[in-house]
Amino acid sequence: MSNSKEICIVGGGLAGLSLAILTAKNGWKVTVLEKGDYPRPKVCGEYISMESYDFLESLGVNLSKLQTPIISNFTLTTEHRISASTKLKTGGFGISRMFLDHELYKIALDNGVSIKLHSKVTAIKKTDFGFTIQINHGENLSYPLVVGTFGRISGLQENKKQNSFVGVKYHVEAGPSEDTIEIHQFKGGYCGVSKVENGAYNLCYLVDSNALKSVKGNIEALEEKVLSRNPSLKKRLQSKKLTEPVVTSKIYFGTQNSMQQGYVLLGDAAGFIPPLTGNGMSLAFRSAKKLFLSLQEFQKHGEYNKLLQENHQYIQHYLKFRIKKGRFLQSLLFIQNPIFNKMLCYALVYIPGLLQILSKQAVGKKI
Repeated sequence: MSNSKEICIVGGGLAGLSLAILTAKNGWKVTVLEKGDYPRPKVCGEYISMESYDFLESLGVNLSKLQTPIISNFTLTTEHRISASTKLKTGGFGISRMFLDHELYKIALDNGVSIKLHSKVTAIKKTDFGFTIQINHGENLSYPLVVGTFGRISGLQENKKQNSFVGVKYHVEAGPSEDTIEIHQFKGGYCGVSKVENGAYNLCYLVDSNALKSVKGNIEALEEKVLSRNPSLKKRLQSKKLTEPVVTSKIYFGTQNSMQQGYVLLGDAAGFIPPLTGNGMSLAFRSAKKLFLSLQEFQKHGEYNKLLQENHQYIQHYLKFRIKKGRFLQSLLFIQNPIFNKMLCYALVYIPGLLQILSKQAVGKKI
């Protein structure tokens, strides 16, 4: 396969745009195919671990000038009126996803990246000379190298059969202190609330799809009958909405097989981590940085199988390990037995350092 410095990135999310900027700055000819447009709303916790702070600034996002809220405290509440708080050793910062996507989009354009909007990819086929990509409007494109960063859901791969979740997000007028992120547990899910750069508070929750089905898909009824059983969360839900709710469904947690796909996978296309960890975005940035380093070696030697194998190993080892830890932490909040649920909540309150130990499991090293 050709080792020319030309690449097509399928999907213009955080991972795709980050890789586009890194490769363009290194002299690559970069094309991004994005099915949507910018700016755009997206379900997202909008809390990023500090492991990503310096990396984002290196891409050109001026976080210090934006004065993004720096978050160093964590509070957990339950529907049993039990709450626990701890300091976050690494901490994070709040930034709205709509702003961040748009900012990276503009930085990519400034660095010479060609971004084709409203271009939904329907098929990626490997050839003797690279890849052929089919676009929804009938156009066929050829590139020597393709990276799939098309997110969790696409017609390009199948989701695994398991219990699915629904995510809901909107901004509200009031919330906790600027340095605090709250996680509110309720039956069948949890909700995060924290401040973002525009003075608003992001309210985002994940709920078992069966809970939404039980109220016939009515978000207001879900919040009233299920989420509001947690009195602390009920108070947050009563805050004035600043944006309309954004909803996404068919959320699954796990990794994909890039060897089976035949091309490199990145970001949520490679694997999706429970939002409880606050590290979905950091993993997108980390995977872009990791792949960029591999691409530099590929450009020198042209060994595509080695590039694909390195990507596969990253997904099946590091990414899978992080996702497993995230699923474990999430499972603690999903304990349905009320007795065991209360026991866990009391343990978090009365066993010194337990909540901090659990919170550390979600954090990775600096990118």
